[in-house]
Amino acid sequence: MTPVNRVSSRVAWSVKRQAAFGSPLAGADLTRFVRLADPLVIDESAEHWTDRGTVGAGHEWPTQRGRLRQYVRFEIPVQPLPVDFIGYLLALFFSLDSSQTLAGGAYQHSTGFPALADRPEAWVTTFAVHEDGSDYYLQDAACTRITLRGQGTDRLQAGASFVASRIGGTLAGYNWPAAETLRYLYNYAGAFSIAGDAGRRSQLRGFEMTLESGINTDLAWRRAASEAERIYPAAWPFTPERSLSLSLSLLAETGDLADFRTAQQEAAQSAVVLSCLGEKIAGTDPDDYDQIELTLPKAVFSRLDYAYEDGLLNIDLDVEAGYDSATGGPLSVKTVEGKVAVYFPET
Repeated sequence: MTPVNRVSSRVAWSVKRQAAFGSPLAGADLTRFVRLADPLVIDESAEHWTDRGTVGAGHEWPTQRGRLRQYVRFEIPVQPLPVDFIGYLLALFFSLDSSQTLAGGAYQHSTGFPALADRPEAWVTTFAVHEDGSDYYLQDAACTRITLRGQGTDRLQAGASFVASRIGGTLAGYNWPAAETLRYLYNYAGAFSIAGDAGRRSQLRGFEMTLESGINTDLAWRRAASEAERIYPAAWPFTPERSLSLSLSLLAETGDLADFRTAQQEAAQSAVVLSCLGEKIAGTDPDDYDQIELTLPKAVFSRLDYAYEDGLLNIDLDVEAGYDSATGGPLSVKTVEGKVAVYFPET
């Protein structure tokens, strides 16, 4: 398929998800707004069939052509994103969100990989985008990949890849939500622990985590009610082809190299926790802070590299995660913020 690209820096989203595949949210539901520094890239491609080479044509050239299937892929490049939007993308990626209000008044969202038996198909939602003076929407959107990245003293960055069934059409008379003050998280202002040793916090210099949802687009086409609908997908099914990759960059202390080398050689499991913090959430008492916390209860170091820079020992680690019965998977994610009480409430 030849890419047919569009770009948009303006995206509207909703705390609702679609009630069903093929039933996009109304413009009035798209009440949240984010403007991207690096624009969202949209690829609306169609796969064609032809009768070239068919028996009885009498020649080798095509005389008929039609659409075999069509869907939309789009991507938000990795960049600093506000905490409420990152939490939203995480909930959409996992198709799972458990929300509660903390004692201080902030909202905590917990998520992770659900069992395939409980969630065989991805949640879908609707986005509004703006391009070249027109507002239009992307329906039946699901998140296939998400990346979180922290580096040095920069803000926490995130990016994601999506699939959608189609560009649904223009939003006539759509009123874009008002811009809000964006709240960010910071790589260096959090906690980092291995096997419960939170004293390693100051060593963390950077990390990058990439998650793959396991959505198989080849399984998305099913019997349609009409020929016009045949070319579009009917669901985004999950498969066991999920994956998690995590890399860490540390400034090491005496004895760390020996400890990590032993852990890597023995394939010892350790609990790894990464937490990025932001500012105090106004009105909370006791104080709550914007936060995203990543917990891998049974992590193994699959790669260990090190080098001396300016007399300091730097260690780079790759981390793999095993199944944990308490969390029901390899990873649990917690987001704390003060704007959205519930991501994707029951419809």
